[in-house]
Amino acid sequence: MPGPTSLSYILVFIIEILLKLWDIITFPIYLLFQHSPDYVDRTWGKIVEHKDTQITIRAMPMTNKTKEDIKACKEEINTMDKLFNYSCGKYSSKQCLGTREVVGETEERQVDGKEFIKLHLGDYSWLTYTDLNIKAEELGRGLRVLGVEPLDNIVLYANTCAEWMVTAVASFKHSLAVVTIYTNLGEEGVEHGISQTKARTVIVGQEHLPRLLSVLPRCPTVKNVIIIPNHNPAPKPTSSDVSFHLIPEVISLGSSSSTPGHPPNPTTTAIIMYTSGSTGTPKGVVLTHQNLVQAIHCLLPTAGNAVQPVRSSDCYIAMLPLAHVMELLAENMMMVLGIPIGYSSPKTFTDTGSGVAKGSLGDASVLKPSLVCVVPLLLDTIYKGIKNKVAAKGPFVRQLLNMCIQYRMKWVKRGRDTPIMNLLIFRKFKAIVGGNVRTMISGGAPLAPDVQEYVRACLGVTLLQGYGLTETCGTACIPDSGDLSTGRVGPPLQEVDIRLVNWEEGGYMVSDQCGPRGEIVIGGDHLAKEYYEMPEKTREEFYQEGVKRWFRTGDIGHMMSDGTIKIIDRKKDLVKLQCGEYVSLGKVESLMKIHPAIENICVCADPTEDYTVALVVPGQGYLDNEAHEWGLEDLSRDDLCSHEDVVARVLSVMVAHGSAQRLVRFEIPRAVFLVSQPWTPESGLLTAAMKLKREYIKTMYGDQIGELYAGNNNVVGTKNLCS
Repeated sequence: MPGPTSLSYILVFIIEILLKLWDIITFPIYLLFQHSPDYVDRTWGKIVEHKDTQITIRAMPMTNKTKEDIKACKEEINTMDKLFNYSCGKYSSKQCLGTREVVGETEERQVDGKEFIKLHLGDYSWLTYTDLNIKAEELGRGLRVLGVEPLDNIVLYANTCAEWMVTAVASFKHSLAVVTIYTNLGEEGVEHGISQTKARTVIVGQEHLPRLLSVLPRCPTVKNVIIIPNHNPAPKPTSSDVSFHLIPEVISLGSSSSTPGHPPNPTTTAIIMYTSGSTGTPKGVVLTHQNLVQAIHCLLPTAGNAVQPVRSSDCYIAMLPLAHVMELLAENMMMVLGIPIGYSSPKTFTDTGSGVAKGSLGDASVLKPSLVCVVPLLLDTIYKGIKNKVAAKGPFVRQLLNMCIQYRMKWVKRGRDTPIMNLLIFRKFKAIVGGNVRTMISGGAPLAPDVQEYVRACLGVTLLQGYGLTETCGTACIPDSGDLSTGRVGPPLQEVDIRLVNWEEGGYMVSDQCGPRGEIVIGGDHLAKEYYEMPEKTREEFYQEGVKRWFRTGDIGHMMSDGTIKIIDRKKDLVKLQCGEYVSLGKVESLMKIHPAIENICVCADPTEDYTVALVVPGQGYLDNEAHEWGLEDLSRDDLCSHEDVVARVLSVMVAHGSAQRLVRFEIPRAVFLVSQPWTPESGLLTAAMKLKREYIKTMYGDQIGELYAGNNNVVGTKNLCS
């Protein structure tokens, strides 16, 4: 008699045969009722200038009704204030910003003894466009009553929420420059942003007030602190040097003031957005009103067309930091399109979020959004979560689900849908993000092709990987919704020029046989004005050529035959090994991180050696499984990370996974050190955007890296890779 596992294989094999028969019978019907994919053999971009050392690429022309309507207005819309007035006039009574009610909180003790605050959450309450306009008008006048003058810098140090956007709109109306600071920056980063911009007013979320208070003694320019209270308001601090106010009090001040607005002009600074500082002190990127408006114009024909025509049920869920340019642009584009924005957070996004109390639903389940911007870190989590849940099923269910996932991935890659299987199998996967999401845009870091393909199929969404930088207003490339390729960031956006410039040292040339390759240089009117008070750095990264402004990104791009761009390297991440081979550290890390064993990883390459090594923060779930398998349940996380068998197992898993991801031998780390403590922005090892601070990590773990290369840890293979 066959065992349970063998029987499962037999049953799944029979079902697979039946599916193939089903495909043969029904394919003519699907051909009739499903539109043929139009992406085959389509050209998305073309070379408009070709020189020996560089090429310039431009997108094929596209139109967008909303963009044409904006440009057809009697008054030229060239500032964010005018753009909001356009939206307010068009959608006045429509829902605009939604905030979820917190009805209570509970302290829950976890298995490891830690206690977390869990929220009991109610429904969403909404501001209409008119409500937002009135609130912003009153807040702006209230700030003026407190002594804030047009062209002043005001710091916004708060989580993504409706009050953040109200403050931004108010600032735009009075020509104030919003200085954005990531909320997970350490004290040094917060102090730097306030001190460098000499801000006299700081608007802060209540949960971040303690950190602000600790740096205020070193920020003598600050005279007003305005607090955004949370669901559990705390008493206002008192000080002889600084005035503290709650944001509702400032709005009330403005409601009785007759101070007029002070509209900006196109060159007025709208945002000073601090980058996350992966290579040192964060830089303040100065974005003018013209930059932001132009970025939205560039986005509308591609990203806008991906969500249009707008449906009455459409809703955008906002969960990324508004201090990140991608989220800021996305929310402003939603307002231009009249799509409601419901606020969330990574802790309350899903039903299983760490901030959701038992009995409450996550924000996505309540809001049921259709659109969302994400970062690869979230998609990696969803990818690992689905895989882990499937792996935990019994043999038959596990094999059946894996077969169904592979089946759906096959048809999605061909541009076809699987409606019956969606209903029977994938509806539960789609429910992870609320059940209605149809478009996701990922940015901020490279997205592994396997993750893009898997998540796209399981969630039944259009998943677009875009590309941009703070210095380019988050705007450079994005795929069309009909492009089903993976690992690419699409063609240049409309009115954006992309140059590939030879980088001879790295061996990337526009004359390469595989297609033009080189450093990406971006041109257009959306480029930032400058780095705040950093003229030398500005001259180093930006340059003017004729009437067009250009920015050197340091990223290496490859132009594909259809005009789309693939990011293949980054100059600062590229290391030449002893044998002359280049290793892209970021590429290896992005592919390695999708394995459940790896929560985070820093690949290290010594140019005098012929192989790489790695520092790995292992996933807790994986460690728990290893502890159970090896009978090591009594060991702490620290002890598990130093246990010889566990380290060897993680290394062997990495080698197998790297090979499966088609990494070559010299790219796959041959020795590993397991780091027991997770890396965080607070520890100074990650940026606020959760990117590695590579030099800081190498300094902190210098001894361990030396031991890995000295052979004092698990090493796979000893053969000289140059031979």
